[in-house]
Amino acid sequence: MTDVQIEKRLAQQKRSQERARQRQIEKQRSPEYRAKQREKQRATAERQRAKALANKDKQLEKARAQAKAQRTRAIERAELKGPNSPTRNKPIKFKGMAGKARTKSDMSLHDKLGQLGCICCINAGLIQPFSGSPVSIHHIRGRTITDAHKYVLPLCAWHHDTPVPQDSGVSSDIFPIHSKGSEGGRVRWEEVNGKQHLLLEQVMELVGEGHY
Repeated sequence: MTDVQIEKRLAQQKRSQERARQRQIEKQRSPEYRAKQREKQRATAERQRAKALANKDKQLEKARAQAKAQRTRAIERAELKGPNSPTRNKPIKFKGMAGKARTKSDMSLHDKLGQLGCICCINAGLIQPFSGSPVSIHHIRGRTITDAHKYVLPLCAWHHDTPVPQDSGVSSDIFPIHSKGSEGGRVRWEEVNGKQHLLLEQVMELVGEGHY
């Protein structure tokens, strides 16, 4: 092949490449092509969103199953202790300083809260309202002020004062408001679960006690 033939072939290749490039540019500018690209992007985003929702549902279902298993184990342990056990059939727990004595009205309210279940677990979708799940009565303003026993929240052990075991696989957003070591604490707890006074209003509405 002579030099002239080589130059001619190279020129033909260059023209072919330029025509292909122009066709690609025209294709990308066409409304049909742009519509197809937008549809592909929308479909991809929809698949990613569906996958993220599916993963979230799996994590939530896992947390629910673990919470249910914990409650089942607690019930089984209580049954093994026998009818004389001081914790048997007592889903409500009171911890800390005794403070002011409870009135009949206070005790009635606390019984309703015990039937309601942990407000944080309810808001997270881990249990249904009025599940009767074991709770502790958490006093948000201490135990010595006037009507101290009315400013209370029903909390499960994990949201109240017991850190979740590290190997449990439970969400890191579940931790106690009363910190133990490096676990828990009010500030972060309220960031995740909401301000205590707002939770109190929600609880009182759920049990039909009005606002505080």
